[in-house]
Amino acid sequence: MTSIRNPEQSDTGLIEPGFIRRNFVGRWAPRYFLFAAIGYVILGVIAMLVLSPRVPYADAWQHYARLLSQPFPASVIAAENGHPELFANLLRLVSLRWLGGDELLQIVIGLLLALGCLTVLLLPLKRRCAVAPVTRAAIAFVLALGIFWLGNARALLHDNESLHVYSVLLCLAGAIALVQVERDQPPTLRRVLGASVLCVLAALNFGSGSAAFFAVFALLFVQRARLSSWVVVGTSLLFTLLIYALLKGSSGVPLSLHPLDQSMLALRTLASPLIYLFWPLVDPIAAAALPHSLASIGGIAHVWTSIFGDVRRSVFPQAIFGAVFVFVLIWTTWRARRYPASFHAVGQVGFALAWFGLAVAGLIALTRFGYFIEFPEQVYAPRYLPWSTLAWAGLLIILLSRRGAGKIALVSVGMISLFALAAEVGMTITMIHAREVADDTALAAVVGIWPDRDRSGETDTQVTQQAAELMRPLHLGPFAWREASLIGQPEPNNARLVAVMALEFSEPHNGINRDGVRIEATLTPPGCRANRLLVVDQERVVGLLRPLTTNHWRGAANVRPGDAGFTIVAVCAESASP
Repeated sequence: MTSIRNPEQSDTGLIEPGFIRRNFVGRWAPRYFLFAAIGYVILGVIAMLVLSPRVPYADAWQHYARLLSQPFPASVIAAENGHPELFANLLRLVSLRWLGGDELLQIVIGLLLALGCLTVLLLPLKRRCAVAPVTRAAIAFVLALGIFWLGNARALLHDNESLHVYSVLLCLAGAIALVQVERDQPPTLRRVLGASVLCVLAALNFGSGSAAFFAVFALLFVQRARLSSWVVVGTSLLFTLLIYALLKGSSGVPLSLHPLDQSMLALRTLASPLIYLFWPLVDPIAAAALPHSLASIGGIAHVWTSIFGDVRRSVFPQAIFGAVFVFVLIWTTWRARRYPASFHAVGQVGFALAWFGLAVAGLIALTRFGYFIEFPEQVYAPRYLPWSTLAWAGLLIILLSRRGAGKIALVSVGMISLFALAAEVGMTITMIHAREVADDTALAAVVGIWPDRDRSGETDTQVTQQAAELMRPLHLGPFAWREASLIGQPEPNNARLVAVMALEFSEPHNGINRDGVRIEATLTPPGCRANRLLVVDQERVVGLLRPLTTNHWRGAANVRPGDAGFTIVAVCAESASP
């Protein structure tokens, strides 16, 4: 009988080593990267829909106070802290005027913007088939991670921020799509003009959007574009700066030049994604929160801290990582200009994203220098992370798109896909806590107990109070809760007494409330569905509680308990009047 030899089999009958390599790289690696990309996108979408606060949070109170106190269109075109937010302000105004201040529309629009940005950035992968399938899949994963990684949870899970972050990134993606070219053909002047318009729109949606111009400049440099293209983009940038000067008014950010210090700040900001990627390894506090089986990681974190100091404030080695990023980016950009055949066309997406992220880091260091002097730990704050994450995503795409030099990059991306999972868990916990803070702040504002002063400088007690006083008579946001209208009113006749096991009181530390208290309560279940419970003092409603678990509730009252103490009652949903 004649035997049939497998073409991948050697004369000795053994499988050739190349067979395993070709099958893994050709079949399994692309599937893995695509699966990972889809997985991170799904996790990000679920987090946005489930974990986003449904009440105003942080700067949202300031935006609502302005939109309700100033006439249109001044309230929409105003620049807060130097940032114009035209699209976000219009959407917030729509929510306030026609949707009762509900946050859901802003959450959904933020999600659609993020999905739209990813879709536009992925389009070149579909058109340019010269790139190997495994490289296309890896680049798709990098883009998905750059946008939907929960390290970016501040932007993803706060509709107040998702609107400006992803409106800017969608404009940036559109500008990249217009300017990106193949076969060494420079972009037409019409395309450059369209990209410039999108850059202007990005800048008018947030201050970081101004960096979109530098992304386009980077592409023009790599493409050896005509002088006329540079003039169009440069003129658009000058036009944008003029608009900024007109909008800035009294809300502008004072600028001061400290080149060395600000350069170090920019480099540290660039390195922030690496910190979040390996957070338990560099922060003893994060390591202590891990399961006991991973206690050895705490030793690594303590060694790191003993050498470099607190990761939230230390300069090195973060600045070194940022410097490496800048060096590699400049080197690859220059090489792409001199030897365009050494990079696939999809690499242009990477150049644009990397230079955009670098420019944003520079803008942050320039405009927030005084703030970082007062709050040095905020250099690595989550609010700045999306821009730096996108910068590193761009650099990875550049390295993946180099001809004949993608193996190390592919292995690196594969390792990142695994390390990033830890941040998914850690940031989920962090953002659950942020939602708790948002819910506590909203409930306290309804009661009239303003939020405690936040040392990060994020929550301004006076601004929250101002917004609450404007929202209350219009029944907007949390002031539309049916329990909100009962504050200060007699106890409802249909209220049901809830048995109290324990009540703990604490002082509000905001410099305003002297009579109110914060409450931690252990209660028996109310026996019916109630979103919030009423705190009653002498037959008058003086506070609210919200559930944390079945028996644990938290809230506030605007008076101190008298000799008789507080009673807790529930107005059950089924017995509430329409």
